[in-house]
Amino acid sequence: MKGNILFKIILNLIVLFNCTKFIAQSDSEIFLLDIKFKQDKIEIFNVKKISNNKGYNNQPIFVSNDKILFTSERNLQNDIVQYDSSENSLKYLTNTLTSEYSPIRYKKNKITAVSLDKKGEQYLRIYDIKDNTFKIPFTDKIVGYYNYSKQIKNLIISSVLENNELVLYTSNLKTKEHTYVDNNTGRSIHNIPKYKFGQEKISYISKKDSIWNINYVDLSNYKTKTITTTLNNNEDICWFKDGSILTSHKNNLYIFNSKLSKNWKLLCSLEEYGITNISRIAINPDNDKLALVNSK
Repeated sequence: MKGNILFKIILNLIVLFNCTKFIAQSDSEIFLLDIKFKQDKIEIFNVKKISNNKGYNNQPIFVSNDKILFTSERNLQNDIVQYDSSENSLKYLTNTLTSEYSPIRYKKNKITAVSLDKKGEQYLRIYDIKDNTFKIPFTDKIVGYYNYSKQIKNLIISSVLENNELVLYTSNLKTKEHTYVDNNTGRSIHNIPKYKFGQEKISYISKKDSIWNINYVDLSNYKTKTITTTLNNNEDICWFKDGSILTSHKNNLYIFNSKLSKNWKLLCSLEEYGITNISRIAINPDNDKLALVNSK
């Protein structure tokens, strides 16, 4: 009996340790920038910090041209916040006993997010923001990071914890079916623009080599292919609608466009705005606003 109790305690500690691999918190702030971008040139103006509290502010994602979801710390836990740039307003969308991460709009008045409770239980949840209720679509995969297919209804592509590493799967939120894609993957998962219906491709980070790669999976046949290497093993990227990839290193932004060059090109420095350690980045559908995280 004592042996079983000790085993459960050790198992819980392992789960808690593994969860921290997904979500390592540090003080951070979110900035919003208006931009004008064309090929390999960018103009930046109206730089503004939109997170107004100390602690962890991270994982920004646009749900429209003016609205951004992100994770923000309050009362020693994390909730999902919506910022509306047209009104310069902040609104908390969740108020739960757990911490929420990786928010994405699911349907009208619903979002999905990864929840982490004090016991170390980590699940993807679907939140109804009108009545503050939620449901868990499946419990057999520990989702860390994810994104949605734009062509296949209810399909997510996610990095999940499996055998002490992140493994890429697709999962159907309705049928609860999972399909393996690749192992030893990262947190950055994106829809690649400019593909016709039935030819959808999703980019992800492969960490199999000492220099990490940006790969894609073709959802029509599940074949994978390398696009390019990451810059200094930075896994945080986003895509412009012309097919260019944006990344960062310290206070600098870099661009990759295979039509223009085989290498990453320095785009600009943001040091003059007090931005010195860029991590996650996101761009709105019109490609005229950029949200980024400055880690302290």
